[in-house]
Amino acid sequence: MFNYLFNAQKILNRSRYPWIDYARGITILLVVYRHVFEGLGNVGEGSGSYAGLKYFNIFFFSFRMPLFFIVSGIFVGGSLVRKGIGDYIGNRFQTIFYPLIVWGSIQISLQLLFAGYANAEREPMNYLHLIIDPRKIEQFWYLNALFFVSVLYALVHWYGKVRPWQQLVLGVILYAVSGYCHIHQIHIGFLIDVSFFYLFFAVGHVFSDMVLNTKNHAILTSWRTTLIALPFFVLIQHYFTYLNLQHQDDYYVQYQQPAIFAITALLGGAFVIQVSFLLQKLDILRFLRVIGYHSLYIYVMHLMITAAVRNLLLKSFGVQNIPVLLVVSVTVGVILPVILYNIAERAGAWWLFSLKKPATAEAPEPRKDKAGKSIAIGS
Repeated sequence: MFNYLFNAQKILNRSRYPWIDYARGITILLVVYRHVFEGLGNVGEGSGSYAGLKYFNIFFFSFRMPLFFIVSGIFVGGSLVRKGIGDYIGNRFQTIFYPLIVWGSIQISLQLLFAGYANAEREPMNYLHLIIDPRKIEQFWYLNALFFVSVLYALVHWYGKVRPWQQLVLGVILYAVSGYCHIHQIHIGFLIDVSFFYLFFAVGHVFSDMVLNTKNHAILTSWRTTLIALPFFVLIQHYFTYLNLQHQDDYYVQYQQPAIFAITALLGGAFVIQVSFLLQKLDILRFLRVIGYHSLYIYVMHLMITAAVRNLLLKSFGVQNIPVLLVVSVTVGVILPVILYNIAERAGAWWLFSLKKPATAEAPEPRKDKAGKSIAIGS
């Protein structure tokens, strides 16, 4: 039953780089935490009245979404070589743009239907906003940005014969443009996030050889590397948190101090990637791999599920304790999407999440070398 609901055996035996799922697992947990925390802002005394919870919310805020773009950028070069530009863009449409439209429409429809219970006010125009102005539709801006960033990056790389370091320069220019727009409050719809996150996608591509080269894994999986990097990670994230708290705005650094945000996000993302490699080596906290594998499905469903859990606990059981609501909502908001996805896939409803039918065959066991050690197979 456990494997039926979570598909854990297949995921833990699959040939995909485990560190990717570790990194995505860590990141999606932080994403769900933040969204639940924000959703509890007007409940009882408010989540913001808990200084420790608020600090935690901002401390891990800077690198969460940039890390998703960095990880995607790491594999763009290999994907283009294997698939070519047409298949690559087609895959992006099937696996990113399609769930954006499907699940964004589902969420908007539910918010319209249950207007008295939802935190957001919705109107029919919001369906179009999924494409032209997705920041108005909660979490779905990310899928919009990832799709357009990856497609634009691939087109520039393929037809412009632009090298990774040149893409990085272009990313810096676009990042500066987005920073100018944020500072001067110039609204350019979905283009603001495309400009902002192009840099992080390019960073992933530039450093892909270093990250994927097994010769460097001794450094990436070293405790010494973690201990050296940890103080810098804590200091820069604390400074980021301090600035935002001082200005009473979680987005102050991101929108008003873009240079500081870029440094904070890149260092934070690098640290999480290194920790993910270490977890892969130690083969511990394996539940993070299961969560990370399902990160997209958690992302598209968690806000609807956590809103339902919050309203159920508040209105049916009278629970107003913020820490209790936070823990229960985050737990259900992570676990239930995983279960629902696996039930849907096994029932043949995979089309709810992608136009690309997932492989149903069990993943092969990793090959063994003469010493009996597993050999990782690149995806």
